[in-house]
Amino acid sequence: EHRACNMLANLIHFVYILSLVCWIGSIVFFSFFTAPVIFKLLDREKAGEVVGVIFPRYYFLGYVCAALTLSSLLISAQSFFGAKQILLAIMIAGWFYAGLVVGPKSRNLKALRKATGSTEKQALLEVRFKRLHSLAVKLNGTALLAGLGLLWLSAEGLKL
Repeated sequence: EHRACNMLANLIHFVYILSLVCWIGSIVFFSFFTAPVIFKLLDREKAGEVVGVIFPRYYFLGYVCAALTLSSLLISAQSFFGAKQILLAIMIAGWFYAGLVVGPKSRNLKALRKATGSTEKQALLEVRFKRLHSLAVKLNGTALLAGLGLLWLSAEGLKL
């Protein structure tokens, strides 16, 4: 029975580390490799379309990783409320807000900008889009930093 409990604990820890690292890795890979290459190779409009296709998958991966990280942390943590939980809450809040609020607003602004014939209105929509994009970048960075902090705390006592 002790061995079975140990195996279950190891599985929960494995799911926690795997989901956290996949989430952080996706942020690093998209932010520092994928997006810069896409925007370097394609014109801004086309690059925006490509990234627009990637975003739903990018955020979905984060949602799955968030659910797995949260559930495995809640199952295995000694305390319900600590530094790890706070960092994970920051990650989740930033990620879900960026994916479920900022993303749809950005898509709507891009569609409105394309649909309008008025140069003046396009410029106004562009300013609003840039503001939203800046917020999305900050939320992404916050999720990354909180995730790295969480990973650092999780490495404490790790046996290799």
